[in-house]
Parts: sequence; C-alpha cells; structure tokens
Amino acid sequence: MNAVQKERKKLTHVKKKSETCEEQLRRMCKNIAEEITDGGQIGGAYDWMEDVYDIEWITHQDHSYKAARLMVAGGGPNIWVNLQTNTVDGYWGCDKVEHGFIDNIGLDDYLSELHDCK
Repeated sequence: MNAVQKERKKLTHVKKKSETCEEQLRRMCKNIAEEITDGGQIGGAYDWMEDVYDIEWITHQDHSYKAARLMVAGGGPNIWVNLQTNTVDGYWGCDKVEHGFIDNIGLDDYLSELHDCK
C-alpha cells in the first residue's frame, strides 16, 4: 500500500485529534514526497504510477518531453506531483501546500520513456 492509498484510508477513519484541512493537506503532501524520496517501500515508478489519476504533460516547443504533473488525489484535496519543480503541490479550498522531494524511484525517467512511446 503506497502513501496515496494510506492517506485515502486515513481520511475514512475518525481521528482522535481533529485536524484542520490545511494540516491534513500538509501531512498528505509530506507523506507522498517522503515516499518518492525514500523509494525503498515501493517497486519503482511503474508500480507507483498505478494510483495516478491523470498525467499533465509539460513539453518543449517541439513537443519533446520536458516534465509532467501527476494527479494523485482529487475531489477533496487535489494533489499533484510536479516533476518540473520536484514538489508535491496540494490544494484544498483556499489552502495551498508545497513539499519538496527527490525522485529516487525514477518517475521522471519512466515518464520520459512513456512520452517517447506516444
């Protein structure tokens, strides 16, 4: 179970200490960023991509791959993994959270290859 799945499960359970929306968003973004940085608990980019809802491609003028944004949560909090800035960007109502990461699972390389296959 990856960080996104764990966060979804946590949102369905009643918490002892009530968190604000901003605190929940901050925790979720931090967990996702740490999972990408740590890289040891998951099987790599291919496995991690199973829970991605959408890919927003960022391309150069000649349409070659530059980076991508991956939507990993939506509907309540909207969370995007931004491979151009190496940040997990979370939005919930008027709250915005940003948490940096190091791509230790090869997401950028995987997406570059995926884009080249199109």
